[in-house]
Amino acid sequence: KTFFHGLRTIPEGPIIFVINHFTRIETLLLTYYLHHLTKKPIWSLADDSLFKGGLKSYFDLVGVVSTKDPHRDQLIVKTLLTGEADWIIFPEGRMVKNKKLIKGKDYLIGDDHTRRAPHTGAASLALRAEIARRFLLREGTEGSEEGAALRRKLGLADTASISNREVTIVPINLTYYPIRAHDNLLSELAARYVKEPSERLIEELMTEGTMLLEGVDIDIHFCQPLDVAEKIRHPAVQKVLDGPLNLDFEQNPELTGYLRASARSMMRTYMQRIYAATTINHDHLFAAFLRLKSFRKFHQEELARSVYLALEYLREAPGPEGNLHHSLTVSQVHLLTDDRYGKRGSFIELALETGCLLNSGASLKKDKPCWRHPSLFHQARIANPIEVMANEIEPLTKVQECIKRIQRMPGWLQRYAIARRLYEQDREKYRYERERAGPDAQIEESFGRPFLLAHRSFRAGVVLVHSYLAVPQEVRALAERIRKHGFWVYGVRLPGHGTTSDFLLDKTWQDWQEAVERGYALLDAICREVFLAGFSAGGTLALELASRLPRLAGVVAICPPFTLQNYSKRFMPSVDIWNRLLGRLKGNSGNDQFVDFVPENSEINYLRNPVAGVYEVGKLLEKCREQLSGMHHPALIMSADRDQVVGSHGGQEIYDRLGSREKDIITLSSEKHNIIYGIGSERAHNSIVSFLSSRQGTQVRLPGRAVPALPRE
Repeated sequence: KTFFHGLRTIPEGPIIFVINHFTRIETLLLTYYLHHLTKKPIWSLADDSLFKGGLKSYFDLVGVVSTKDPHRDQLIVKTLLTGEADWIIFPEGRMVKNKKLIKGKDYLIGDDHTRRAPHTGAASLALRAEIARRFLLREGTEGSEEGAALRRKLGLADTASISNREVTIVPINLTYYPIRAHDNLLSELAARYVKEPSERLIEELMTEGTMLLEGVDIDIHFCQPLDVAEKIRHPAVQKVLDGPLNLDFEQNPELTGYLRASARSMMRTYMQRIYAATTINHDHLFAAFLRLKSFRKFHQEELARSVYLALEYLREAPGPEGNLHHSLTVSQVHLLTDDRYGKRGSFIELALETGCLLNSGASLKKDKPCWRHPSLFHQARIANPIEVMANEIEPLTKVQECIKRIQRMPGWLQRYAIARRLYEQDREKYRYERERAGPDAQIEESFGRPFLLAHRSFRAGVVLVHSYLAVPQEVRALAERIRKHGFWVYGVRLPGHGTTSDFLLDKTWQDWQEAVERGYALLDAICREVFLAGFSAGGTLALELASRLPRLAGVVAICPPFTLQNYSKRFMPSVDIWNRLLGRLKGNSGNDQFVDFVPENSEINYLRNPVAGVYEVGKLLEKCREQLSGMHHPALIMSADRDQVVGSHGGQEIYDRLGSREKDIITLSSEKHNIIYGIGSERAHNSIVSFLSSRQGTQVRLPGRAVPALPRE
């Protein structure tokens, strides 16, 4: 997919686009993209070595000019003056495959033997074109002999076709994600049918062929244009422009010196803008932190925590440089839990495949030769793509400062920072919803607030999840009991709860899922092992997350529903009424409908049940049923034999489908659905504490130190 940013910055008038160069794709596709965006012909410069065979014919067709064409500068100036075409120039001069863009504070391209600064040609041509434009449009020049001579020199028939707008330079950054290189159809065909293909050809087909065949995101960011006219206003230029027209005005020593200095200054400006507009992605941050790591063993969770923290800081306080890939604009808690989008796993897999990382038992370790011996320039994208990724964001000074600051933090402090941020963010979200609800809030404020109960031991923690339509207060008594037996406890608040039932109208089961994930990530940062426990639909959420977590001490589901049909009329209307309401919901009308809810404990429950919310509960139950067989952690299922809300059979069906070897089911004698709240809840509390205590200390936990005290209840 291609994403365009900053389109409004493209000015009218003649333009030179200056672009970073990483693949052949830019040469072939940018002309097409820019033509469709600007509705103007786009010509470009390309390395002379590419003008061979069919590619030469294609280049001739689309207006690509060789860098060794003796008339290239005259052609560029002429077409800019007349508006016949805008131009693409790659100031780096060639593909920078290793993305090594800076050395110290300077922009330098190439390896140690051929390293040089980016070209100033784009700036020089823009300055020359703008000076010539002003000369030719100067009053009295059109009919003069000198004006005619200058037009002949530039290949212009008259002044009528000369643009009345100033020449500008527009920097563009292209960022590709993900960058992967391996054998593909194109590289295999080349190996089979091309006689003795060069290593360079195979490398380019492996890298760019994979990008084209497997798909890649291309972020094209248009930066703030450079004001060429500002440079023209300098006294050295004005002195020449105000004097008699001279065909050899470029030979004026004072003007020549100024133009060279200005071109270098402009080059530094547009290169800074190009690199500062890099679109930051997961691979960039993983690679940057991995490069900073020592050669000692580490766990991939440590890398994930560093990246998560960096993203939190970058999203909260974006600086003047860098943009975030669209996948980073949403919650990144998945990096700390199940990695369900494969961001962490894909990066680690690439690092292992290329030898940048080595497996060392349950740990990882950087391979010294891979990192201490730089790859050849044309092999960098295959031999050490991790270094290439890290190099790409090296010019982003503020981003680098953030990365280095986090890398210097000891592991315990990183975990503390994550836990604190998650807790404060959850409480802030609740404060925000309470303010929105105002006097319409239906639940006491303290009942709906998420809570954290601490213990002096950091051995184990329990994430408690309340039921649909309820609040954290529902599980508070159970939490107090659990804490007394040596556990930290976090009471999650599901979004849309604890305020007014109107706020459930736009909430999805994925919103609730993320809240539980955040609770797990919070306690996982504090404790050596973590349990999940939930009541009713909260138990379903606990089971659903447990099925995706690689590490978990155990899970408890209390009176969990199996299907939506298990619910009684106390929770939802009759089948006929429900089907009519559901039909309206799916038709995008009537989704603000409510049905009355008769709760067992009115002080902690909403009294209205939105149809949209019931629909989301149904989707949650369906998702959980699909995943039960994949849940292998120790589990306890609790039920009431005469449950008046979800019936008494759902727990057994869940138990039967669980993939866990260690599982137990307890059925208590009760007509209540909520067996953990109020009078008679001691029996359920005892069973839950017994299960948690019996499993405490049995999970294999990554080594780490305890975190300092957190703000808590």
